[in-house]
Amino acid sequence: MAAFDADRTKAMAAAGEHVDAAPMRRFLRQWALTVAIERHPARAARLRELEARAAQVEDLTEARAIAAEVSAIQTEAADEAGIDRRAGG
Repeated sequence: MAAFDADRTKAMAAAGEHVDAAPMRRFLRQWALTVAIERHPARAARLRELEARAAQVEDLTEARAIAAEVSAIQTEAADEAGIDRRAGG
């Protein structure tokens, strides 16, 4: 909850400062994606494993495989949450 509140506060401040709703839209999309991932504990655990491995990997082929699997997880979660990941702002 602390991270959510901090992110929300930053997004609201940026939106107010720039008189632009884009920071709030980004905040909502990011948290919707996070919730969609966390709704499936095995998927969330796999994403954490991949992120930890990505921080250590030195082999380009393995790095690409990790990136592809992370992208697939995020795409699946975005689809479940009804998020258009191509949308800007």
